[in-house]
Amino acid sequence: MNKLQNIVNNKWFPVFFLMLAVFVSIFQHYRVFSLDIIGYHSWRQTQTQMVIDNFAKHDFNILNPRMDDLHYPDGIYRMEFPLAQWLIAALYKLFGSHLYITRLFFYATTFISAIGMYQLIQALTHTRLTALLTAWFFLFSPVIYYYSVNPLPDNLALCFGIWSLYFWIKHLHQEQVYWLILSAVFLSLSVAVKLPFIVFAAIYLSKLYDRTAVKKIHWKYCFIPFIMMLPTLIWYGWVIPTWSGNGVVKGILDNDKTLLQLLSILQFNLVSSLPELLVNYATFPLFVIGFYMAIKQLSIKSTIHRTFIYVGISLIGYFLYEMHLIDKVHDYYLFPFLPVLFVIVALAVQTILFNKKSNLKYLVLLSFLVCPVTAYLRCNTRWNSESPGFTKEFLTYKHQLQSIIPPTAKVIVCGDGSRSIVLYHLQRKGYSLGDNEITDNNVEQGLKNGATFLITDCNTDTNQVMKRHTYNLLFKKNKVKLFLAK
Repeated sequence: MNKLQNIVNNKWFPVFFLMLAVFVSIFQHYRVFSLDIIGYHSWRQTQTQMVIDNFAKHDFNILNPRMDDLHYPDGIYRMEFPLAQWLIAALYKLFGSHLYITRLFFYATTFISAIGMYQLIQALTHTRLTALLTAWFFLFSPVIYYYSVNPLPDNLALCFGIWSLYFWIKHLHQEQVYWLILSAVFLSLSVAVKLPFIVFAAIYLSKLYDRTAVKKIHWKYCFIPFIMMLPTLIWYGWVIPTWSGNGVVKGILDNDKTLLQLLSILQFNLVSSLPELLVNYATFPLFVIGFYMAIKQLSIKSTIHRTFIYVGISLIGYFLYEMHLIDKVHDYYLFPFLPVLFVIVALAVQTILFNKKSNLKYLVLLSFLVCPVTAYLRCNTRWNSESPGFTKEFLTYKHQLQSIIPPTAKVIVCGDGSRSIVLYHLQRKGYSLGDNEITDNNVEQGLKNGATFLITDCNTDTNQVMKRHTYNLLFKKNKVKLFLAK
């Protein structure tokens, strides 16, 4: 152990260790960097990429994120503050529009998140080896493994959130106000990029009330975070009223599921998503040990312990409020849980490594060696061109379809309720209709607004609406058909 400690204490060891992690991760993702957008949650990925493309090609105003679906007025679609999309568009303006730039940006963001986890755990444990191992385990969380190279603003929100936690722990140790300000600034950025990260605001509750003999309220822990959060609050105050039909804000109040369905969702996320996607099967035994140690060592008198208690309560409240939307598919909605989960893993690593009588050191080594493999096995198949997550002909024949449709022509897409996937692959603007939206009125509205083509993967032989509004079949491959529209 002493020899290992001497190696770890070398000032260059963290650099070599983290570079090893990057080398292994890039090796595993190498083929993905050149792939088009396919796989799990293609709808959210193409939506993000559309905004990037429109910033780069049409309007660089960060306040006007645009989609290619013209159901939105002028294509403008304001949800989260589009900082990630805008930054990537700036890179496009410098280096050209290439999807691999998007993938590299989000991968770099994920690596900065891993460095943030290293700094956070070192601030908590004051132990470099524990911090490095936890950063490794974090980087090979299967959900991180998958989304680290995909267009998803949640990556940047998670990165800001982790660094906000780190600066807060630094403030708890040193009581310097600038660490508090930095924490609040990074939290504001995190929430701006993705609203659910508002749960991390609970960290400030741990210092709001002084539990000493003085027993007073420290209002600066409300005032400073509020001031730093003000631009983000103004943004959401502006855009949330436009979110008609969006269930995120209403949460469980807009629930359409039965109690049994909700219990099934809860069970699924506890017994499947947690060990399989969030933590990693190889790392999960450490999480179980760490959770036991956390309960055993919990002290309400500790400000750091209260920090994670309040965040934990906030996370549970968030999950219960959005449970019906998270369902069994929206794993990236669970990103806010990741820092806390790996703090628990870190507690196990710290306890095991520095207990001379422990026989579990080989478990840490085994988890370290196996977790990149299990992450690969769990998520690598999500990038499958033969099963891309949508009708594969839109991917396989995208360039042929683009050559038929003039660049300025508008298209009606029938059968794509995502309003993003098909239009993204066509690189055209138009009106995307889900299966239940294919009506005479909707098609006629699209035609009235200038659409001249109709593309579908629905059965046109039995759909009378499409029969009435199309002629001259221009392209047919399996289910996908492209028509001139009447």
